[in-house]
Amino acid sequence: MITQLPKGALPDPPDPRDFKAEFLGAPKVDWHTPFQLPVPPDSDQAQADCCVGEAWSYYHWQLKGYTFSVRSVFAYIAQAYGAFIRDGGWRITSFGQETAVEAPDPNPKTPQNMRDKTGLCLDLAKDDTEQNYFVLPDNSIDGVAWGVKNYKGVVFGVTGSDAGWQNMSEPRPPKTGESTWGHALYAMGYHLHDGKKCIIAKSSWCNTGIKEHHIKEDYFLTGNTFNAWTLIPKEQQPMPKKFLINDNGKIGVLILEGFTGTVAFAKTEAALAELKDAFEVPADAQTINLPQ
Repeated sequence: MITQLPKGALPDPPDPRDFKAEFLGAPKVDWHTPFQLPVPPDSDQAQADCCVGEAWSYYHWQLKGYTFSVRSVFAYIAQAYGAFIRDGGWRITSFGQETAVEAPDPNPKTPQNMRDKTGLCLDLAKDDTEQNYFVLPDNSIDGVAWGVKNYKGVVFGVTGSDAGWQNMSEPRPPKTGESTWGHALYAMGYHLHDGKKCIIAKSSWCNTGIKEHHIKEDYFLTGNTFNAWTLIPKEQQPMPKKFLINDNGKIGVLILEGFTGTVAFAKTEAALAELKDAFEVPADAQTINLPQ
């Protein structure tokens, strides 16, 4: 079955402008307590190479609670084949995304009609523009689980092989000599699966009857995942978001409340400790590295 299914995720080219969500020490995840976000409505990419658009649309549903047009993102980021994962987050935070009611996806989806911008409306998409997106720098399974818990999901890529995905519910990483491809997934939960750390990802091949993929720790440890991203919604939670910030070696704190932010830099470690105490910045706060 897997040999006939389209994929379409391209590893992101390095870009020093990417904002990174980094951790002080290892990300803290309680693997003995399973975590599961609400499951998005099923979608299927049919014969289109639009898995990047599918994954980001699932994520956007998680933030807003309604279904989005995959074409509204994919048509603008598509390469000759597939798309870069980063570009989906960039599109949603720069231009927004139309809902499935505003711009219904073609049925069935094909590489041609999912690239067709006819009928898409930038003004309608603006209503669902989100605030920002951050890359998780190490692609570890703990980092992805942390992103799922703290940011309502993660979009990430897997390198797969037809042989390794014969069991689509519990795929294995590719072996040496196997032809490989890239596929984008939306991570929506985590648990221990047969005693192993495991990410639960929503399938974009739901018409096959497979609704989830369980990506176990060996997939991450063998280096067969790539480009994990989180999305920050424009509507902020009532509680402020608190970060450490690194501006090319100048360290401080960043407090985001609604559409405003406060930045305070420290000249010494002692002054930084005082700032963290004054703003009640948690010990496991992310560090945001500003691009040079």
